[in-house]
Amino acid sequence: MFVRGLIVTIVLILSSPIAMADEDHQVHCDHGKRLAKALEKATPGETIQVRGTCHEAVTITTDRVTLDGGGSAVIDGGGAEAVTVDGARGVTLQGLTVRNGLSGIVATGGAHAVLINTTTQTNAISGVRVDGHSSVEMRDCTTQTNGVNGIEVDRASEVKITGHVLSQRNGVFGIFLNNTSSIVFANATAEIQNNTLGVQIGLNSGASIADAATTVTTNDNLATGFTVVSGSSLLVFEGALISRNNRANHGVSANSKSTIDLDRGGSITATNNGQDGVQLEDSLLNMFNMPGLRGSTVVATNNHRHGLSAFVGAKIDLSGDSQISSQNNDQAGILADNGGSVHIIKSNLIQNGAMM
Repeated sequence: MFVRGLIVTIVLILSSPIAMADEDHQVHCDHGKRLAKALEKATPGETIQVRGTCHEAVTITTDRVTLDGGGSAVIDGGGAEAVTVDGARGVTLQGLTVRNGLSGIVATGGAHAVLINTTTQTNAISGVRVDGHSSVEMRDCTTQTNGVNGIEVDRASEVKITGHVLSQRNGVFGIFLNNTSSIVFANATAEIQNNTLGVQIGLNSGASIADAATTVTTNDNLATGFTVVSGSSLLVFEGALISRNNRANHGVSANSKSTIDLDRGGSITATNNGQDGVQLEDSLLNMFNMPGLRGSTVVATNNHRHGLSAFVGAKIDLSGDSQISSQNNDQAGILADNGGSVHIIKSNLIQNGAMM
């Protein structure tokens, strides 16, 4: 009787709601399970282990849900928005590949999500789209071969980039900001390469390279590597922006009343770009440092037009210990034209093709 009672007790435990809930935490799509169904039942704080390839589009509306793909799971959107985080806060997606959606991962409606070790690829529009006052942190992620944008941030939304993040071979922009949005690169190594345009910060938006541990590299894009336009701003604070081998246009450009500030040792290196290393039109490049702290620098070398240029009322202004080194460019080391002005100190302009 004791043995029989023990067996009955074990059976009851295994079939209890607690045991069934543990089973619900695992979704193996190759075995016919549906991730959307698990998300409908998810509770705040729940982690869902995803395995196999899920051929479905899913929406997350529950706070603090984690989808953990273990580094191999795939969500295939089949032309719809593959993963949408709609208004939910504290959502984490990790170890996933998200592909073949209209967009791959969408955060909207004030959502907040963290993407870790996640790849978005071959989506029709954007790999990652953040809009409607939403925010996303991307850590050690890749977005590639998407039809328009690798990362799109719109309508007063925010993105934070940490760790190693790669955006490559996207149809238009590697990273695109619009409509008072912002992006911060912190403790990061970001590479934006082989897109039509690398990064564009547009329409009163802002970008910050926030610390000495951070390097942002825009290379081998068809047009300009890093563009700040339409009242937008870029702050390089201690960190480094490297823009090289961008084939048709400039390494870095600022246009239409935009601003680039370099502070406390922040640097821009622009090398072997199709036109200017740094190009300004109706905008400001401001380089400065606090007394006793490292000066900011611009190094422009081997560009196929000018090292730096200031057009249409643009201004280049150096103060403190900041300096420019412009060498071996095909035309001018620094060109100021059509109302552009330059105030430089402690700088080197040598072996350029022409000086105006």
